Amino acid sequence: MDERLVQWTLLREWNYLQKCLQLPILRRWAEQISTDYGTPDLILWGKDSLYVIELETAIDTRGKLEFVEKQLRQYSNIRFPLPSALVLLYAEDATPSEKTHKVKQVCDELHVESRTYSLNYVQHLYQRLIAELTRSVGIPLGPTCAMDVCYLRWMNALIQPFAEQGQNTLPVSHFYARDGTGRFQSRTTYNVRKRLCQDFELITEQEGSLSLTEYGERFAEALIPDPLVGFAQIQPLSLEQKRILLEVLTNGRITPSKANIYYFLRFVYLTEGLWIPHSSAPEPESPQDRVYGYWQLATALFGKHYAWRTLTDFLNFTCNQSEELGLVNRVKRKGDSDRAVITPLGSRLLGLMEMDLHIKRERIHLPLQVI
Repeated sequence: MDERLVQWTLLREWNYLQKCLQLPILRRWAEQISTDYGTPDLILWGKDSLYVIELETAIDTRGKLEFVEKQLRQYSNIRFPLPSALVLLYAEDATPSEKTHKVKQVCDELHVESRTYSLNYVQHLYQRLIAELTRSVGIPLGPTCAMDVCYLRWMNALIQPFAEQGQNTLPVSHFYARDGTGRFQSRTTYNVRKRLCQDFELITEQEGSLSLTEYGERFAEALIPDPLVGFAQIQPLSLEQKRILLEVLTNGRITPSKANIYYFLRFVYLTEGLWIPHSSAPEPESPQDRVYGYWQLATALFGKHYAWRTLTDFLNFTCNQSEELGLVNRVKRKGDSDRAVITPLGSRLLGLMEMDLHIKRERIHLPLQVI
């Protein structure tokens, strides 16, 4: 747990912070303010003076002790409009006893107040705060997952052997084996197809075997017969397979591959679908570039800082998947990007997703209203 998270937690657990400091503090005055002598972590307002807090986690090495001493010496030169006192607040349970003795010697020499807190207890407080925020702010969709998957129909490459063998369970070696006898020669290709099928709840893996779920059995039965496929290397999704995938998407269980589509629809809704980059789109050179704004919006929306090439592939591939299910229509354009238009089906799916999250949120919130 780093110092920023410790500070964030302590400022929200005011009673514990006061207990640790044992000082007549009234409120927060400033955080991370730059001065000619460094940037103090925290400044608190007391009854008659300011308290400049140097916050540390473990002081467990000689180098860290020297760093702390240097910081304290610098901060002692700062002059404030009110009387001030310098306080070192560090994690007692993460600092060895021999270092604790030396810390007190340094503080006595510099006339600095020495105070401690429990890092384990702060971690407990942090977890409790996060749980409370989840209940009060809402239900997260869950993380996205950028995978090298252009189309959902690629799942048929993994599902087809079950239909051909007439089996609901097959050994992993049937799909991938190190001796090259499996259906997939590349382990990466096999793992990506497997992950996609697992996220859409078509298969499970246990004890060296892959098994079809109830969704997977229906999905295998809905394969387009080989004589009707033509020359396609991978069978396209049949109408019934698309219906099954939409059923899985709306069953209330969120997996990364499902979250990809939900977040993509949100992105298209917010941007009116004006920017669906080609995989070869050049990275913007400055924040003034209009495309840079789309990049930042996608980063904030997905909650992950994808590299430029990863992000463009992610949006491009997820647009393909959404188009397969009839959720968007892709409008080809010249240049570095296309446009996506949400279909009535896609709009209804997005609305259902928001409604489902709202219902889940209310199930948590309602009992909390009884006080």
